[in-house]
Amino acid sequence: MPILTKPVRFFLMFGMLPTALAGCGDVADPALREAVQTPLASDPDLAAEANRDAVRPADRPLSGAVPARLASTPDRAEALRLAGGKLMPTPAATASGFSTRDAPITLGGLIRQQQERSDTPDARCDAARIDYAMKWARLLPTALPLYPGANVMEAAGGGTAGPCAFRAVSFTTGGALNEVMDFYTTMAKRSGYSVEHVEHNGGHVLSGGKDKGSLAYHIRFQDRQGGGTAVDLIANDGR
Repeated sequence: MPILTKPVRFFLMFGMLPTALAGCGDVADPALREAVQTPLASDPDLAAEANRDAVRPADRPLSGAVPARLASTPDRAEALRLAGGKLMPTPAATASGFSTRDAPITLGGLIRQQQERSDTPDARCDAARIDYAMKWARLLPTALPLYPGANVMEAAGGGTAGPCAFRAVSFTTGGALNEVMDFYTTMAKRSGYSVEHVEHNGGHVLSGGKDKGSLAYHIRFQDRQGGGTAVDLIANDGR
């Protein structure tokens, strides 16, 4: 006869127990009746030790955040190569503050905001033609590329050349905030852009321009919980 597994044995034992007791009627063994009907006693000291190794709920709500991808050595090396072998330090912030005004929550809104701030007529382009597609992340200005190893979240753009060739991208990177800011400071300065650093709403903004303001960029940086940096980059003169 095959040996039954433990769960099956327990099922059969406890499933048959009521039937066996019912068949005994009033002539059941008094000792058996007492054993079945007497409430179980428990030892408080032993109860505290029960299930000591059991899996218990976490002491805080679970987070649905995706763990940050830490910057690898090849990513840092590639960033250094693109920057010409040496990173320039980001200038100290010229201003800091907090704004209660609602910031645009879409890349298209950020592009329109930058267009409205432009003093150059040539830069006032048709904002209605902004297109959302990942391809725009590959068409950023050569001077302001994606940080190596970046994880693109969203991209938008419009236009084909010059001041109206707006490009915008939101991405995350495992690089530390100061390293990523130094990278874009270096890339901008090497390409003839001015660089201004402003602290705003707990984050950092680099912005600047060249060619009498017809070409410009605006980059927001924010520390990511768990490590890394979140970046929103907007620039014209895209490819």
